[in-house]
Amino acid sequence: MTTPSFVDHVGIAEQLHEARRTAVPTDFITSSFPDLGWADARAIARHSDELRLADGETQIGWKLGWTSSAMRTALGIDRPNWGTLWDSQTCDAEVAFDRFIHPKIEPELVWRSPITLAGKVSAAEVEESGGEWALGIEVVDPRFPSFDFQALDNTADNSSSAAIRVGEFSELDDAVSELIVTFSDGSDRRTGAGKQAMGSPWEAIAWLVRSLGEEALHVRAGDIVFTGGLAAPYDARQGVAYSLSGSPLCGTTLRFS
Repeated sequence: MTTPSFVDHVGIAEQLHEARRTAVPTDFITSSFPDLGWADARAIARHSDELRLADGETQIGWKLGWTSSAMRTALGIDRPNWGTLWDSQTCDAEVAFDRFIHPKIEPELVWRSPITLAGKVSAAEVEESGGEWALGIEVVDPRFPSFDFQALDNTADNSSSAAIRVGEFSELDDAVSELIVTFSDGSDRRTGAGKQAMGSPWEAIAWLVRSLGEEALHVRAGDIVFTGGLAAPYDARQGVAYSLSGSPLCGTTLRFS
């Protein structure tokens, strides 16, 4: 088989967009383009963002993926990634199961930026900016036939972000790194700590801002940032309610109808 000499960024973005819209999976990108690079994956993701904008969606923030070093090591991944978040992804306490292909659900800490952040910022500078925190549940749903994707498939696919449920925002001091969350499907419980996101959620956000700067992008005032999964995800099941708690933040739940 002859390896293609170029990557059709626009065409692949359109396929992913259609898969997301119809809940019908598309082929793994790296199967057709084994030499896919980081720049290619990000170009596909940006074209996907343009399709969302053309559909009238509004970007509301960003999500980080693979911020846990243990998870990256286990999967053989050498860097975190990120995706965009949109108003169409926000959920109330119940979401239709059939809008997804094969959803998983994971717990995260969510930050809301009080100011615009751009350039080579440090974790300390992000922390000094203030902002508010909430508990968040993210539904990840790769637009591929299975979860046997490569890291760059995931990056091109908007880090597999599909839906989000965000709790009530409130101020939180520098103890955010030590905050413990409990995630449950009603019969099993999983726990995680804020520091699993790159050692500190503040560092995770700073890494995002610096990385966005490489593409002339930035975190805007009012943007929310999902800072990465803090515990192993559940395979979402129809009829099951998933709850997330982590004092002093208000808990939140999401049920698949």
